[in-house]
Amino acid sequence: MSLIVNNLVSGYGRLRVLQEVSMEIAPGTVASVVGANGAGKSTLALTLSGLLRATSGTIELDGTPIQRMAPEKRAGLGLIHVPEGRRLFGGLTVAENIAMGRHAVGRRKGDDVVESLLDSFPVLRERWGQRAGLLSGGEQQMVALTRAAASQPRYLLLDEPSLGLSPRLSFEVFRLISMITEQTGAGVLLIEQRVDAALELATEAHVLEHGAVVASGPSHEIRSSDAVRKAYLGA
Repeated sequence: MSLIVNNLVSGYGRLRVLQEVSMEIAPGTVASVVGANGAGKSTLALTLSGLLRATSGTIELDGTPIQRMAPEKRAGLGLIHVPEGRRLFGGLTVAENIAMGRHAVGRRKGDDVVESLLDSFPVLRERWGQRAGLLSGGEQQMVALTRAAASQPRYLLLDEPSLGLSPRLSFEVFRLISMITEQTGAGVLLIEQRVDAALELATEAHVLEHGAVVASGPSHEIRSSDAVRKAYLGA
């Protein structure tokens, strides 16, 4: 039971971005994908969620091939994408945004972890009746993650969750991701520019360079290898 990506190729028109990418994300683990801007990280998330069509290769969700499925069908199977920029409904309250995550569960059964998350992150409960568009960037990201958790995900695709946040708020976001992983048992693909924090949180890590995976392994090994330095500095 895993999210298995095998020789995945995709891009934009004639521009090929992903170069036969392969990786596996196990339930209850965090797999971090790191690399410089333009390495193909967001393209990977878009392709896995179905917002971008794969040219070739396969994607299996717990044994089910999904590479030809529409995005909503993938979401219905529990593959939830939290894109860069949060994408909340700004005119709706925090409660209403999170309720939409609960509504997306459909036929999937599982425990609702929202109350536990609200207990651990009381700022969400304090903002419960406020419109999401009036919240700070960090608060909006917490709402986006809680909404994803409310949908009882099997796998989460998180694209730059700390983008634009201060170190303090980034710490809180990473703490929330850790709690969601533990309480939902979801496998998490974490795309993140704060490399050190991402590798500290992750179990496994993959380094992307020019659309290809140039290193994979336990995050503590990747953290101490030359692969990250080469991917970011080209040296």
